[in-house]
Amino acid sequence: MKELITSAFPRSGSTYLNQALNLLYYPQEQANNNRHSAVTIKKAQKIIVPFRNPRDSIASWHKYPSNGLLEADIKYYVRFYSCALDNLNKVVFMDFDNFTQDIEYIKSQVSVNYSLTTDRSITNDEVKMAMLVNGKEINLPRNNKAELDLIKDKLESMPEFQKCVELYDTLKL
Repeated sequence: MKELITSAFPRSGSTYLNQALNLLYYPQEQANNNRHSAVTIKKAQKIIVPFRNPRDSIASWHKYPSNGLLEADIKYYVRFYSCALDNLNKVVFMDFDNFTQDIEYIKSQVSVNYSLTTDRSITNDEVKMAMLVNGKEINLPRNNKAELDLIKDKLESMPEFQKCVELYDTLKL
């Protein structure tokens, strides 16, 4: 049974992180499926929670596949990361900006928090190739920048979005 389980707000890099963890620690097995539920955090003994700037993750989620109300997407982000912060005793946070750029960051976080080490080395390109091989290409960047920028502008104009920013700033500490 895999020790390294993740749960994240959608579009926060969980597919990438699951593929990287798999290549590093479980190369003979399939990568974990993505989980996007606060319930997963509550039920876990220990869990990795990737996080990403809310402007980027909410806009990307809203564009695909949410297409719902931005207000609901904001509430989802707040609910999810509030739960993670309420369960600090079992949550290992990983910053999207770090783990998508530095595989050693992933290895370091796993070593410190799980006492697991690996002598395997992988590259960003190998993780992306694993995503393609495993049918996860839909999770690679693909959104139209102009459309995302419009959503981001709208997000920033919404008063309730400030709570997302506050949560993100707390996670960055």
